Amino acid sequence: EIFSGANHSLQMVTGLVPGAVRVLKRFGTEEQRAKIMPQLATGEMLPTMCLTEPGAGSDLARIRCRGDQTGDGWRISGEKIFISGGDQDMSERILHLVLARTSDKGVKGLSLFLCPCTRSDGSRNAVTVTRIEEKMGLHASPTCQLAFDNAEAELVGDEGQGLAAMFAMMNHARTDVALQGVAHAARAYDIAASYAAERQQGRSPEGAPVTIDQHADVRRMIDEIDRLALGARAIAHLACVTMERGDNSALVEFLTPLAKVYCTEAGMRAAELGMQVLGGYGYLREYRIEQTYRDARITAIYEGTNGIHARMMATRLAGSAAGDAFVSYLQKEASRLSSEKAVMLLERWQTTRERVLNAKDPSVLAEDFLQASIKALLACVWANLDHNKSHHPDGARLERLCRN
Repeated sequence: EIFSGANHSLQMVTGLVPGAVRVLKRFGTEEQRAKIMPQLATGEMLPTMCLTEPGAGSDLARIRCRGDQTGDGWRISGEKIFISGGDQDMSERILHLVLARTSDKGVKGLSLFLCPCTRSDGSRNAVTVTRIEEKMGLHASPTCQLAFDNAEAELVGDEGQGLAAMFAMMNHARTDVALQGVAHAARAYDIAASYAAERQQGRSPEGAPVTIDQHADVRRMIDEIDRLALGARAIAHLACVTMERGDNSALVEFLTPLAKVYCTEAGMRAAELGMQVLGGYGYLREYRIEQTYRDARITAIYEGTNGIHARMMATRLAGSAAGDAFVSYLQKEASRLSSEKAVMLLERWQTTRERVLNAKDPSVLAEDFLQASIKALLACVWANLDHNKSHHPDGARLERLCRN
């Protein structure tokens, strides 16, 4: 979170390392793990995730990049777009994890490949940058279009197992993006709160000059930013800890898209509010919040748009073991914390879930189900923070936030 808040662009270049290691641990051969993981750990090699193609964004069945087996191994041919860190000179080597088609069986015909930027003899592999994108934000992150022209590659796992292998990387990336949202919300709070505590404007009822954090509307905005950052951090940490603990994969499946959506939208909202607190100065680059505003915006788009995650929750997760795991978690938390609000919102969530499960087209209710899920989880999160506020170094701050 601190890394992302300091420099989101730089964090993105290194952020896929844990996901790539997960893929190798789960799907790679012993030889692949021994050869590649030490290089990833030292930073000698940094990975990319090559998934998106022109005309084939979220519809993976339309992927055209192909992997063909030859007498001396596999070759990759095709084009990939929006590849973060697609080429850079920060690491000695780059490892492209490429989703490519090995048969025409739709998504079942997709396989995952390791495609290094350099061959074993040290020569450049047949991977070229055809374009570097000019973006709204993240200007220090090289976002590339790549062309693979019969490039040498190694299969990871079995043929047709590419989607499962790629999702092992993507699910980690989605929690990473959730933390990027948290980072932007926390940064927005730090900038807005420190500015408002120094900027004098207006007077108190007694006539004395006051800083703007003494004005009710500014205080309201700062507290909202703070609540967004703290609530988002709690949700992201819950998802990350549950993932690392490894004993409730069904709950992780539900929490991952929920965290991705809520935390990234919290980051965007917090940045917008932070600019408002600073007024005209917030619109100037030297006051730093405008970069937060620009950089945070992509988080709701990449690693699956927030709308796609909401749709998936309604159409695939609502009636699954993941949905059951989520309701079980909420029930335990509401009972443990004796929270009437959590109990009430859990009941509303269950009613909304029934509507989704009985709907002819659940996607129509995707936003309703998403918001019900967020509200129910936040009720438990804030009840937990309220329960433990005496341990916080700024108890008065947390007391105020828990009352709102």
